[in-house]
Amino acid sequence: MFDFLVSPIWITNILAWTFTILFLISWYLESFQKSLSRKLNIISWFLFGLFWLLLIPRFAIVMRSPIESALSILAVPICFRAGYLLFSDQKFNIDLSHAIAVMGAVYLPFETINSFGIFLINTVAQHVYFIIIGLGVDVILTDGPIIGHHSGLLFSRENHDYLTHIVLACTGLGSITIFLGLISSLSITPLRKLLAGSLVSISIYLLNLIRNAFIAIAFGEQWFQWFISPVLFITQYDDPRLVSFFIADRVISQSLTVLVIMALLLICIRIVPEIVDLLEELLYLLTKKHYDLNSAFEPIFKN
Repeated sequence: MFDFLVSPIWITNILAWTFTILFLISWYLESFQKSLSRKLNIISWFLFGLFWLLLIPRFAIVMRSPIESALSILAVPICFRAGYLLFSDQKFNIDLSHAIAVMGAVYLPFETINSFGIFLINTVAQHVYFIIIGLGVDVILTDGPIIGHHSGLLFSRENHDYLTHIVLACTGLGSITIFLGLISSLSITPLRKLLAGSLVSISIYLLNLIRNAFIAIAFGEQWFQWFISPVLFITQYDDPRLVSFFIADRVISQSLTVLVIMALLLICIRIVPEIVDLLEELLYLLTKKHYDLNSAFEPIFKN
């Protein structure tokens, strides 16, 4: 009904490349062109906010993801407030700008360059397939909806086929780039960055494989055919068999993903305490209040 609100993907892709490049240029100019760097940073934050604003209908209407929709809604005022503070207070600086620059530089090639995305998606699909087969569950690895994608996990049960497609959002790349952006933007030694980044990337990738296997099996075996009428009303799905997919992916997996990211964040803070400064900055943008998270996390640092 409200599909007209969903912006074409090429618009958000152009926006993403634009603010990423501007963030990178701003970072480069910081040491010798502070005024220009600051102006580019301000523009970048406002474009970043517009990017999340345009994504809200996609998450809410197309993907029917309540968690991603809520996070996008939350991101919009944070970004606009960051741009406003940089514009109104010449003494205010945002180190998170560096993190976003790295996130975009890592993520966007896979999102916008077809060969990169296909390689990552097919690799993840193969690894998920091996996990499912290893669990003794019958599944067929087949072609995906896009030419070159061999990323479909097909379950044939009771004269019906249940097909789960691995897409870029299923690869864990988004979560990995968030942590890589936070870590790489810090003023710490390259060795500490490498150790922390490797630990987080490997952990997220392996946990993500398990998540995808769980979703595919839960859908293929129809584990969660609960509350069919309420779920169909909320999601507007035409096929009641999609209820298991919705509960496994949008409810259980995405909720657990938030908890896992929080746990990995605590581990990263233990290895790289400087991340706390970025979290304090994010909380200030969100609540307009200063917090002393170093005191809150002191037990973690000491133990």
